[in-house]
Amino acid sequence: MRFAFKIAYFGENFHGSQYQPNQRTVEGEILKALKKLGIENPRLRSAGRTDTGVHAYGQVIAFNSEEKIFPRILNSELPEDITSWAWAKIPDNFDPRRARSRVYTYIMYGSGYDISSMRKAVKELLGVHDFSNFTKKFGEGESCVREIYSADIRADKEFIIFEIEGNAFTWNMVRCIVTAIMEVGKQHRSIDWFKDLLNPEKYKERVEPAPPYGLILKDVKYDDVEFEIDDYALKTLHSRIEKRLIYHGTLFKLFSMFRQT
Repeated sequence: MRFAFKIAYFGENFHGSQYQPNQRTVEGEILKALKKLGIENPRLRSAGRTDTGVHAYGQVIAFNSEEKIFPRILNSELPEDITSWAWAKIPDNFDPRRARSRVYTYIMYGSGYDISSMRKAVKELLGVHDFSNFTKKFGEGESCVREIYSADIRADKEFIIFEIEGNAFTWNMVRCIVTAIMEVGKQHRSIDWFKDLLNPEKYKERVEPAPPYGLILKDVKYDDVEFEIDDYALKTLHSRIEKRLIYHGTLFKLFSMFRQT
């Protein structure tokens, strides 16, 4: 039997999601947990790779198991910075990478941004574009053309929230887009410059990625998979999130008392 699971993780203590020998990764920890559950050859696959420091709420993994596995069972063998919370039984040939779309959210902190200009830039992302200027270079002949279904940016007190949904994303693509949007928001660069970045055949400029800690893989969507939420596992995840909110929120408030205004 083959199963798909939705998992969340806090990315700061992982060297990315993809398995790497002698490094702590999300897939590496999941493989350890599956082995403890007696699953020796799970054929583990993920919907996509996330870099060091990037988080996830709705990452999707798939693996084989002779016995039915529920999220709370997998969680019993996982570390606290990874939590599975929904599952589905899937066909044996299911590949989680063949998703309809992926949704990412990036949080920026700060003030003084021109939000109106940032919104104009974000609208330019919609549709099909070559994102070569927004990615680490792929191998020769590999395409960086992707389709963006929706993109939005809004201010929320001291934070700016950027959300984007597309059929797929290249390496560092979202973080590089964020850097470019911030340059527009700071009025260091123009909307025309942002448009030029989306036309790499005529204009080439390597955009550096924004820091990874502000990025989360929010969701991965499929046309033919119905995930069943494990209520107990979801409560476990929300409890773990709440603990982090209290800890980091307290630190934020504590040290913000001493910053210069």
